[in-house]
Order: sequence, then C-alpha cells, then structure tokens
Amino acid sequence: MPKEPRAIIVDDHPVVRNALVTSLLALNVFEVVETANCFQELNEKLERDSDFQVLILDLSLTDISGSGGVVFMRERYPDIPILIFSASDDVDTIIQCFEHGVHGFVSKNSSMQIFVNAIRVVLEGGLYIPPSAAQRLGFNLSEATESESDPADERPQFTPKQQQVFEQLLLGMPNRVIAKRLGMAEGTVKTHLHNIYQLLRVNSRAKAILKSQQLQIVA
Repeated sequence: MPKEPRAIIVDDHPVVRNALVTSLLALNVFEVVETANCFQELNEKLERDSDFQVLILDLSLTDISGSGGVVFMRERYPDIPILIFSASDDVDTIIQCFEHGVHGFVSKNSSMQIFVNAIRVVLEGGLYIPPSAAQRLGFNLSEATESESDPADERPQFTPKQQQVFEQLLLGMPNRVIAKRLGMAEGTVKTHLHNIYQLLRVNSRAKAILKSQQLQIVA
C-alpha cells in the first residue's frame, strides 16, 4: 500500500501551528502532522525520524532566521521537500529561497485553499511559486497556457550534462547536492547553471522554474 504522507511544521507561534495542524488533518491532506517550535527542536526530531514527505518551514524562528535553516536542511535532508510558509513574501526573499532549493513558497496572507494547493503540488513532485510572485518576476503562466504557439518550438537545446543539472534543479536540489549526485565539482554545477540560465534567458533559479513551467518542461 502507498505510504500515507506525513508532514512536519516548524513555526514559533503556537496558534499558527495548531491552526495548521487542525486544518490539514481535517482536510485529509496528511495522516500525521508533527510540529516543532524552533530550529533546534526540528533538528532533534529529524535526527530520530526523518520520514516526512514535506517540511513546512517558517523563515523567522527564535533560534535561526532567513535562509540559514533552509541551507542546512537541504544539505542534511535533501530528500525532504521544503515548503516555506512566511510572512515575508517580497520577491527577493522568494528568489533567495529557491536559490537554496526549496520546493514551494506560500505567504502567510494566503488562503487555506492556496496553502493546500501548494502542498499538493509539492507532494506530486512539483515546485510551487505563487502566481503573484510569478507576475512580479515577469511571468504570466495563464497567458502562456492559452497561447496558440507550441512551447516545444521555444525549448532550448541543452547538452546532456546541462540536461542532467536542469533536471536536478527541477527536483529542488541545491548546488551542493546536485554536485554530489552527478559526481561534479560544485563550481562545474554553477557553470552549467549559468549556461542554462543564458539559454532560458533568465537570471535566477526561480525564473528558470517559471520558464520551465511556461515552456512545459518537466523533470
């Protein structure tokens, strides 16, 4: 039988944690939802049990702030997708999070429906960037979907190595993990990514993800 998805939520506000747990269990999104109120508690729990399908992480915790926790978790537990749930939702913050290999980003101002939709995208192996952030980054995916042109006509021709790196990017892997998985130096991965960005005509991981969605490129 397929494994029931389990999540762990990390947020230092008990009201937020409890509300999320109650909603996600009531909506049958997860069978089990664990919680942690700080980064240290998260790390201790994962050392005992890291069998979670999603890590829902706030960026502003009492013992770590910003992307530091994301970097640590993506390198220590690369197979656990991270969905950021944050009150800080400016474009620079979102771009930085995806540079470090998160699988999704949802603002705390979002509705529960949007939050659940983002979780389901991540559970299915996808990457979720809010439509509002996509628009601020210059992408309107709904217009791309309705376009009469064939996205295949615009797809770049990657070399085999570039294709491997790009596929790992679309799996949400940070550079160090990509390097380890593909047996490359981290500098080589960065060079491939630079060339991939040029072929896609973008300048960041977040924009590369959005361009892949626009061109209907999947890992």
